Amino acid sequence: MNLSFIRSRRLRYLFGVVGLSWILFVLFRIVFFYTFSNTTSDVSFTDITRAFWMGVRFDLRLSILISLPLLILSMIPVVNMGRSSRTRMAGKWVYGILIVGTVIFYTVDAGHYAYLQQRVDITAVSLLENPAISLYMVWESYPVIWVLIFLVLISWSWIKLHNRIMANTIAKQPKYFNSTHKIAGVIFGGLIYLFSIWGTFAQYALFWSDAFFSRDPFVSALALNPVLYFYDTATFSEADYNKDRVRKYYPLISNWLGVDEPDIESLDFTRHVKPGKTTDTQPNVVIIFMESVGLNRLGLMGNPFNPTPTLDRLASNGLFFTKFYIPWVSTSRSVFTMVTGIPDVARTKTSSRNPLIRDQYSIISQFKDYDKYYMIGGSASWANIRSLITYNLKDMEIIELGDFDRPRVDVWGISDLDLFREAHDLFSKRETEKPFFAVVQTAGNHKPYSIPEDNAGFVIKDEDEKELRKAGFNSVMQYNAMRFLDHVIGQFFDMAEQADYFDNTIFVLFGDHGNADPKAEHMTADDYALRLRSYNVPLIIVAPGLEFQHRQIETVSGLADLLPTIAGLSGIEYMNKTLGRDVLHVEDDFAFIVNKKISPSSYGVLNKENYLRIFRNDSGMEFHDLKSNNPAKDVKSDYPKEVERFREMTEGVYETAKYMLYHNKK
Repeated sequence: MNLSFIRSRRLRYLFGVVGLSWILFVLFRIVFFYTFSNTTSDVSFTDITRAFWMGVRFDLRLSILISLPLLILSMIPVVNMGRSSRTRMAGKWVYGILIVGTVIFYTVDAGHYAYLQQRVDITAVSLLENPAISLYMVWESYPVIWVLIFLVLISWSWIKLHNRIMANTIAKQPKYFNSTHKIAGVIFGGLIYLFSIWGTFAQYALFWSDAFFSRDPFVSALALNPVLYFYDTATFSEADYNKDRVRKYYPLISNWLGVDEPDIESLDFTRHVKPGKTTDTQPNVVIIFMESVGLNRLGLMGNPFNPTPTLDRLASNGLFFTKFYIPWVSTSRSVFTMVTGIPDVARTKTSSRNPLIRDQYSIISQFKDYDKYYMIGGSASWANIRSLITYNLKDMEIIELGDFDRPRVDVWGISDLDLFREAHDLFSKRETEKPFFAVVQTAGNHKPYSIPEDNAGFVIKDEDEKELRKAGFNSVMQYNAMRFLDHVIGQFFDMAEQADYFDNTIFVLFGDHGNADPKAEHMTADDYALRLRSYNVPLIIVAPGLEFQHRQIETVSGLADLLPTIAGLSGIEYMNKTLGRDVLHVEDDFAFIVNKKISPSSYGVLNKENYLRIFRNDSGMEFHDLKSNNPAKDVKSDYPKEVERFREMTEGVYETAKYMLYHNKK
């Protein structure tokens, strides 16, 4: 068989371009593996090999796609790249632009994974809405200059290699080929292209969801191609809500919530709640929003490095909720859920950024005749929090970076210590007798983990990083940042205890989310096996003036329950229209979470014993026994009735939450 057609300069050029790009993407995959393999443990060699094999096929697909414009330029009649130097110059520019853009995207993806342990998907676009803050955080957290040098060197090298391939193939004088050779070349090249794009010999093409064959998120991430995955998530759409599905689960959810007058036609979820116990005076409320504090951080939970002596002391002298969960790992989503009582289940943009749902009722408005403050060390424009607060809580004053005469320490604004100093000054120097409701949002326990020189005597510790990883910390910097947050909270309470407002204030502290950190060996198996470490956060309520028994509360609850619980303790009458409930007065307890930290991504509910995950790609579901030694095992076949009960609750909460986002007007 005569295979001389393979010497076609077009084929050699195009295959050379595909091979050149493929080598680059495979090299990036190898670097990704060696950079981030320490984020997982107990992963089999078989899974790593399978993920890598799947990933290089995705890389080949991207290489083919990048070569398609060059294929077109090489096939244009008369002025193709084989005949025209100007078209070859255009080909050089096309490849250069594509390869530079791809290298930049890979670099952004690596930074995103280092930060969140997730590949870049469409939800990451929200970071571009605050570009100054995002870029400032990147500058302070990563070696930007070295990264830029790397980008320039890699891009320059691959552009030079491409130009050399062009000069040695399609730019040379053609040799004679007959029509048979040309047809054979087109067929051969076409088959190679089609197979590379299809990615497999199977009936169905290789798809992004195939990468999620393992529960371990690192394995799934290793199998994905970041550019293709981003495109796939960008083209995935979902209806905002479905009234028929909301009505289907309305009897279940309205009964669970205790709706006053259930009406399946109007989908009314209103409850008018009268105070169970009135207080002599209206108590102040201070909510301390703790950045990146998972339950496994607390010494009270057995953390061997004792990073939280202040939080441990407060938890021991108040109400300590150990089964408290946030619905989605995102600070802005936690802000939205806290304010509205609706789990922020928006699939792409977070709800605070969506102008269509900016009109939201909040139980905070039911604290009538209260002065209200929202205090943040940076800018409230971040994630459009300003609009969420000012549009829906017009009597709540936002106090932010420009209002403080304090030095800025990093991208997140002033230090948490200075933020608490400002909060104490405000609370203690008020000249009115009116009570106040305040939210104090911290940010320091977050990259770049800045600890200011003015730190009230805080001493940085240098612990063994290997031992810290066993306690769930990624680094010494992260450990000290957690210690510093605990330290400044201690400073705040030391000041508050000497002030008049202290005895008449309910202090509420909760973590906005946990982190995707190493396995914390002091926690139960489900903390790491099901990645609940990112969702299970501490909730601590301290109220010196209220006579309640200090205790640890095991009731399973979620962030949507926060304001109803605070309202109940405050003794106010209020209206509740959303998914939150007063945790101190419930029996059938569930928490809803969207778990993107374990593959496949899922939404589900859990209680103290079990956890149901329904996969968001519609490929099935799993049921887990949280008390077992192997909680990651799917045991749905063993508990069919419980699985059905959990499934109905999961679908009911999920469909209702989507509906409520658009039907919770003031």
